[in-house]
Amino acid sequence: MRIFSNLDLNGHAPVRAQVGRGPWGPVGVPSTRWKKAQRILIPVAAVGVAVGLFFLGRMFYLILTGA
Repeated sequence: MRIFSNLDLNGHAPVRAQVGRGPWGPVGVPSTRWKKAQRILIPVAAVGVAVGLFFLGRMFYLILTGA
């Protein structure tokens, strides 16, 4: 079983339904490398934001309670 799914979004779609093509590939579409990086980057960023919010809330709690 593969970890990542197939990132070829065109598949067997007809040419008229595929994204615009420029001289070096699709136009306005993120590369496969960037999509793979996002699959790792987004969860790490989400956890980072959650940890940051937790510590910000903890700081305000400690300030308000005088601890």
